[in-house]
Amino acid sequence: MKRVVNKLENSKVEVICDVETALWKEAQEKAFKKLAKNLELKGFRKGSVPEAMARKHIDTGSIFNEAINSMLQPAFDEVLKEEKLQPFARPSVDVTKVSDSELQLKFIVILAPEVKLGNYKGLAIKKDAVKVTEAEVKEAIDKLVAQQASLVVKDGASEKGDTVVIDFVGSVDGKEFDGGKAENYSLELGSNSFVPGFEDQLIGHKAGDNVDVNVTFPEQYVPELAGKKALFKCVVHEVKGKVVPTLDAELIKELNIPDVKDEAGLKAYEEKQLKASKEAKAQNDALNKVLDAIVKEAKVSIADEIIADEVAGMKKNMEDQIQQRGLTIEQYYQITGQKPEDVEKNMKVEAEKNIRTILCMEEIAKAEKLNVSDADVEKEMQSIADTYKMPVEKVKEILGQDMNRFKAELRQRKIQDFLVKENIA
Repeated sequence: MKRVVNKLENSKVEVICDVETALWKEAQEKAFKKLAKNLELKGFRKGSVPEAMARKHIDTGSIFNEAINSMLQPAFDEVLKEEKLQPFARPSVDVTKVSDSELQLKFIVILAPEVKLGNYKGLAIKKDAVKVTEAEVKEAIDKLVAQQASLVVKDGASEKGDTVVIDFVGSVDGKEFDGGKAENYSLELGSNSFVPGFEDQLIGHKAGDNVDVNVTFPEQYVPELAGKKALFKCVVHEVKGKVVPTLDAELIKELNIPDVKDEAGLKAYEEKQLKASKEAKAQNDALNKVLDAIVKEAKVSIADEIIADEVAGMKKNMEDQIQQRGLTIEQYYQITGQKPEDVEKNMKVEAEKNIRTILCMEEIAKAEKLNVSDADVEKEMQSIADTYKMPVEKVKEILGQDMNRFKAELRQRKIQDFLVKENIA
């Protein structure tokens, strides 16, 4: 194929291809035969229509479309091979000339964006000092103990924090609505998991009570209920109170924390956990400052199509999560009060920042030759095997087809470790 290659802005390459006449005519003939095989005319079996008659019933446009579709991928593959191009995002293609004797295709190939790094070493970013207070240790222990609480049926009236087991039927204007009915439902009073005001009206009631709960749905809610008043007829079956255990030697033993045998050991353990968590956050915050500084100084030209692809992926991920919650995307926007255009605008900003950061990190990896060797992979797998007390062969089996992702994560960690070492004081 004759080709004209033009470099465009933002790492794009325009390739105009003129397909040889003989090759184009051959593609048209193959396209005609394929279409003829599927042609059905009265009096003839499918695919048995005589050629002369078939040509009268298969229009030129259909032949061109079939022929072009058959040629696009081979033509694009040839362009990439001959011009030594490595696409970074989906290409675009246009048919700029077409007739029975000529076909001209124009490909726009998006290459990896060019990155010109500024300073990426010696930035001297300070990491926040970490301190763990006695109050924080006590709060952590209190939460740990509270997690061991059990629910015990009580005879008296319900209080905030109790769990009630109820039947309920909801109605609006005397008519029941979908999703407004349940039996033997356990509801923690004060959890704010129901419509505002619902849980408060069940406080002070005991087993056997029938309670009419009146609420008004928020304006930002599913359309069929938004802003409407509803009546929930409830039957209280049980009231359960939380019984928090006493922190003693028996409970500490039940917690089964390695090397923790008494309250002093538990305090030391929680202090160590809190400190490790704060240290990790402080380091991550400092690393983000390093990356922000590097990206700010770097010159990166990104094609709009790359950002658009990233945004499309983010939107798809968001929609999948919303659907898993049982909502449509329209309901989500109505409930949250957000506007699709604002969400997309914010996604675009985030997508561009993410792409710039990744590209800069990749460029640093190239400059510093930060690669992951087979020895690095083996060492990490052995570390995992030691941590979880399993054979390294089992680790390899578990990783299986995720090995490439595993290697990518190791490389990412190596880049981050380099940046921390070179830039964080």
